[in-house]
Amino acid sequence: MQLALMYGGRSVEHDWSIAMYNHFADVLNKAVHASISPAFIYYISRSGDLLRLALDGDRLPKHDEFTTRAETYSLTSLACILKNDSNFVFSLLQGQDGEDGQIQALAQFYDIPGSFGDKTAAMLSADKYLQGLIANRLCPELTPIPTIHVSQSDLDAGIAEALRHLTGPCVLKPNTLGGSFLTECLDNLSEEGLRSYSERIAAYDASFLVQQRIVGTEYTSGVLINRHEVTVLPVARINNPSGFLGYDQKTQKGSYTVEFHKIENSLQTRIFSMSTKIAREFRLHTFGRLDFIVDDQQRVYFFEVNAVPGLTAGSIFPKMLAKAGFDLCHVIGLAASNEIDQRRREEVRKIETSRIRYGPR
Repeated sequence: MQLALMYGGRSVEHDWSIAMYNHFADVLNKAVHASISPAFIYYISRSGDLLRLALDGDRLPKHDEFTTRAETYSLTSLACILKNDSNFVFSLLQGQDGEDGQIQALAQFYDIPGSFGDKTAAMLSADKYLQGLIANRLCPELTPIPTIHVSQSDLDAGIAEALRHLTGPCVLKPNTLGGSFLTECLDNLSEEGLRSYSERIAAYDASFLVQQRIVGTEYTSGVLINRHEVTVLPVARINNPSGFLGYDQKTQKGSYTVEFHKIENSLQTRIFSMSTKIAREFRLHTFGRLDFIVDDQQRVYFFEVNAVPGLTAGSIFPKMLAKAGFDLCHVIGLAASNEIDQRRREEVRKIETSRIRYGPR
């Protein structure tokens, strides 16, 4: 299989995407999977330039070397270049452009094969408020987190509602940003604090969530999807001494640990069941990660689903894969297989739809 990797993007998670690419370069350069042959690399810079490199059988360079060898194009040529190169594209784009439905819609419209997945699923996974509503509706066994969605366009009403319905410690988070970027914890809500927070995130997000802080233990569940079959990877327990896993905690080495043992069987079974249901209904393409928190009464709360979870050497999802006996090459092959199956079904749909006629002939 001729493989292309795409990474970077205009997201706040740009640096993480670069780290993911560097890890993939290490893995694929050492891989013995003769069926996977990297052919192209595409990188979207923060400013929106498109860099492209044809490998011609060479090893995958690290990011710094890649930028010295690559050719630069306008981002408006992306669809044309991907179409002409005609390879399966494994996307490492995160956040804006990568997980919000934009690259998915482009790939679907121009019939570009890749790991992009469904545009509606991506748009949903980029909206924390909507995905929370749907996940709680899908799984009655979940306990909803008291949440107020505050829009920048109707700030006064949103702040008033938050102050009316929520008290005590709360978590503030942008609605569409990933990586816990600009997520904060407040001991008490105040109008001044909410307005100040709104100002800090205004340049990044059109809305934010105010959620009651849930004290408990965080768990994360990885999934692999093979056509319509969902396999739940070993559930990981996150040990976080601070009790709050924000951006600083995620980026500081040693601030938290992950373990796959000491998880009660009944709790693991519940998380397996809910993860399967959510992953299937959210139409994840090949893989994903779902985050939960469990309080001392064993009530399970849903945090979010990640359509493109972290895939660096130190990320949780690769650890889940290894625990289950898989690796990143397996994920690439599975994504390609799923894409072939999806394209066959899409071709049938297009043919059948084209036969429908409305109005006079």
